[in-house]
Amino acid sequence: MNAQTEITEVLSRAANGDVAAFDALIPKVYATLRRLARHQRAHEAAHTLETTALVHEAYLKLVSNDQVAFTDRAHLYAYMSQVMRHLLIDHARRKKAQKRQAPEITAPEHGSDILDVLAIDEALKRLADTDERLARVAELRLFADLSSPEIGEALGINARTVERDWLKARTFLSACLMPGA
Repeated sequence: MNAQTEITEVLSRAANGDVAAFDALIPKVYATLRRLARHQRAHEAAHTLETTALVHEAYLKLVSNDQVAFTDRAHLYAYMSQVMRHLLIDHARRKKAQKRQAPEITAPEHGSDILDVLAIDEALKRLADTDERLARVAELRLFADLSSPEIGEALGINARTVERDWLKARTFLSACLMPGA
């Protein structure tokens, strides 16, 4: 049995109420989760949250949410990517709030890296207000590092539609992230 089939089988057991299934799942997906976390952190040049800490916090969110069930590994990775993204955004917001409250001791930074994460999040929210599917495609491409077929599988659309949606989403996000937008 290959690794993808094993992961799908464990997810099925977890969906059917097997509480030990997630414990069996983590060793099988840990390396992929670390890759996702590294990819997520690539968007945050400040690296305020380490890769391992990000994976572990995302795992804690996963096991604490008993309302979530996954159909396949692409669904799991999409969910975990979204959790990691939100953890990084929350962490960046807390850090930004601390900077506002702390007295300025050193020279101000030129172009805060934290604002980049927050700007991307704000642009994705604006895109979601316009077209929810485009926002999901962009999120899965940027933060889950999923391929077009994997995104299509997760969203129930074909890969060519994903490619068209990604082109539209990328154009919209680029316009939102331009200075003065």
